Amino acid sequence: MTSTALVYMMTPGLACFYGGLVESKNFLNQIFLSIVCMAIIPVQWCLFGYSFAFGPGNSVFGSFNYAALRSFGLNNFYGENSDPMNSLTIPSLTFVSFQCAFAIITAALISGSVVGRMKLIPYMIFVFLWSTFCYDPLARWVFSRQGWLNRMGTIDFAGGIVVHFASGISGLVAAIILGSRSHFDPDVLKTGQTHLPFTMLGTGMLWVGWMGFNGGSAVAANGIASLAIVNTNIAAASSMIMWIILDIIFGKVAGQNLGVVSIPGTCSATVVGLVVITPGAGYVQPGYALLIGLIGGCSIYLFLLGKKRFFHVDDSLDVFTCHGLGGLIGTLLTGLFCQTVVSSEVKNGALYGNPVQLWHQVAGVLTTCVFSAACTAAILLPMHFTIGIRIDRLQQIRGLDNVIHGVIDCELPQQKPPVKLSVPRQDRGNLSVDTMVPVTA
Repeated sequence: MTSTALVYMMTPGLACFYGGLVESKNFLNQIFLSIVCMAIIPVQWCLFGYSFAFGPGNSVFGSFNYAALRSFGLNNFYGENSDPMNSLTIPSLTFVSFQCAFAIITAALISGSVVGRMKLIPYMIFVFLWSTFCYDPLARWVFSRQGWLNRMGTIDFAGGIVVHFASGISGLVAAIILGSRSHFDPDVLKTGQTHLPFTMLGTGMLWVGWMGFNGGSAVAANGIASLAIVNTNIAAASSMIMWIILDIIFGKVAGQNLGVVSIPGTCSATVVGLVVITPGAGYVQPGYALLIGLIGGCSIYLFLLGKKRFFHVDDSLDVFTCHGLGGLIGTLLTGLFCQTVVSSEVKNGALYGNPVQLWHQVAGVLTTCVFSAACTAAILLPMHFTIGIRIDRLQQIRGLDNVIHGVIDCELPQQKPPVKLSVPRQDRGNLSVDTMVPVTA
């Protein structure tokens, strides 16, 4: 129950993290896009979401047997375990709540890709439908012991595939369908006033909440839970250290005497470390968690250096990069470093004589990529061509705090015009990440 509360806290933490990185005219709207998921998903989860993901059924889909949680409500008033489909070490209703918290933050992550340009009602419809037709089946396939990917051998301790990779792919597809913001320019240093203290606060909340996210996924207060918490901290810390070192190195290469350490970048590095360790938190030794954090932080940093130059999709807060690629890297590295001596729930990884495990991880990644992209497109495209999902240009300029929520931004007239990069285009490859548009999770 403590882990459930910590994971629920992660959604307000994500709201602060995202809100601090957007322009002040969209600040409240961005926070609301995360918080509203805390209203939509529990209703969906109670009605049929949990039943689809963890109820009786086959290896692909659940059923309506646990719809409205009626079997738990009638037979399980005090929360004792009466779920014959899932062998739990905790009360069934606690497991229902814990998994609901996962579903909430997964949907909320996608909001970082649609900053400042998506209508509210279509967004809420999308969250409900995406959770039903995309998240629930993926949770069934990977998390449930009845799922076909789980039975095949794909391992994902706490959601590297189901939560992070799926939301990253869906965020990218949503950004492509929506198109860029009216003022989007990858060469603009700062498009408006932000609230970085909120981002730093959100980072801290996410870091603490991730203890419950990964530790609670052991579904018991045991050694695996302790290992997951230790690995979570180590990976986040090592990723942050790697990012700071790279910031200083690239800053000096660009001619800065001391090297500038980016606040948005450092906060993002922490989240990247947390993401990459998620699929293997309970399956690898702490030394490998340190290595995974270093690899994740370095890989994402270098990708972002090239992204601003070659990859001009307006994935506003880099959801695909930090969560999609982070989940991918963590999932594959788990297939290398996992050990049976660490957890009897898994087989040895490729580094310990079982290369088939790496193939199982690749199969899980490919399946999730295709399925998430197809579901997102199938939900958004019909709405795009019927009711419309995109805010028009003039309303984007006014800001969604005013257009959707009726809030007047008193600071807007005082904002300075965007600052353009003054260096020649051929020299931009030497820029540090901290000189670019804020790097986000």
